[in-house]
Amino acid sequence: MEPRYDLCILGAGPAGLAAATRAHGLGKTVALVEPGPPGGVGVADGALSSKTLWHLAMDFARARRSDRGYDGSALTPSWPAITEQVRAACAEAWAQAERLLATLAAPSPRGGRVERFRGKGRFVARDVVEVAGAGGAAPRAIAADRFLVAVGSRPRPMPGVDLDGERLLTSDHIERIGDLPTSLAVIGAGVVGCEYATIFAGFGRTAVELFDRGARILPFEDTDVAAEIARGFARHGVRVHGSARLEELRADGDGVRLVVRLTPPGRPDDETVVEHRVERALLSIGRVPALDGLGLEHAGVAVERGAIACATPGHCRTSAPHVWAAGDVTADVMLANVAEQEGRHAVEDMFGLAPRPICYEAQSAIYFFRPEVAAVGLNQQLAAARGVRHRAAIVHLAALRRAIAMRATDGFVKLLADHDDRLIGLRVVAPQASSCIQGVALLIERGGTLADLDATLHPHPAITEGVQEAARVLLGTSRHPPDAFPGLIQIVDG
Repeated sequence: MEPRYDLCILGAGPAGLAAATRAHGLGKTVALVEPGPPGGVGVADGALSSKTLWHLAMDFARARRSDRGYDGSALTPSWPAITEQVRAACAEAWAQAERLLATLAAPSPRGGRVERFRGKGRFVARDVVEVAGAGGAAPRAIAADRFLVAVGSRPRPMPGVDLDGERLLTSDHIERIGDLPTSLAVIGAGVVGCEYATIFAGFGRTAVELFDRGARILPFEDTDVAAEIARGFARHGVRVHGSARLEELRADGDGVRLVVRLTPPGRPDDETVVEHRVERALLSIGRVPALDGLGLEHAGVAVERGAIACATPGHCRTSAPHVWAAGDVTADVMLANVAEQEGRHAVEDMFGLAPRPICYEAQSAIYFFRPEVAAVGLNQQLAAARGVRHRAAIVHLAALRRAIAMRATDGFVKLLADHDDRLIGLRVVAPQASSCIQGVALLIERGGTLADLDATLHPHPAITEGVQEAARVLLGTSRHPPDAFPGLIQIVDG
């Protein structure tokens, strides 16, 4: 008879690996089920691989400039060499994950042990998962007292579009193409679409056009953030088409044909239908939980609008008392750092450690555009939608000595506080934006205030000084009074 485990985890991405590590430390026996290499889209076709590409593209774009005292315009990219660097980065991450799993396979001081099962798992009973055997091997049944579903997500398909992985692509395909295309249409102006538009424009060999049904890119962000990124696209050769309804997208010969209905903002009578031909097209209209074939109904797990429903806010419990869910399979934001936190939290919850609820109000994110965008907490449109009265201070990079020294003054820092001076959100559009948000994330989680930021010694010169200066603008103690610097400093009431 197969042994019964304390916990069975479906998926070895950021959530699954974090959960397995925590359960091992607590002395639990764990079955970890994953059909592919460990790490999920946190490594390949996602977080690590695309960010490696972004860094390489930004390095190349900077080296190729001719306005910084040198002329690098003759540099040319080698796509095979670039993708080899991406593969090397992924291999390093996979090697680390394999080292972790080898360690977890040995008993912990408290008797914990993680056994790895290669294959796709599906519930066949309330407390039994069947793992499809690889290479024709017989399926194995795994019984456990508790389960964590952490199988991640996949690109959202579009009805009527036949993706061939060669010309019509998703994020699962685009990093495997044979060479840089001469032209690329990106369908969808969310985070993934804008990120790949930034990457391919950065290498200077691809004419990139970005199409979205919305009137502007990044509809979940404030208009000033979206406008700054759109201006960057214009500077770097990305053509953006808003209010664009896709009517046809298909492979045609050695390229792609797309037919788009364009509606100018506020002028519905001027609608036009245009046809484009490009070498390749990237379909990037979001991601959906990868729940197909999991047999969740056998475990009693409720699914709402394509995602696993969590029964308790701030926790990872599902409708089934013995099943938890973490990462992209739930209805909250799809971020690797959130998934990892949820995986740890789920294990502590299921084994009685009573962790405090996850503070999603302090979740942070980085968007790899040009310039980089970093976000934590609420933006203005979210605050308005929730009826949160607030004030926002905007400090443009041209007021910051580090940005002046970098010769990179496009962008801004925007800090939000409620009318009790409690911090509720931050947006940074700038080089090194990601370095600015962690302290504010901690302060938001702990109920920190503008005075806390004001009293903190920030390094100089650094982009992070813009966060402190924004706090001082709202406190009325800034060395950049809005009246003296109307083009650089603004206060907005919401």
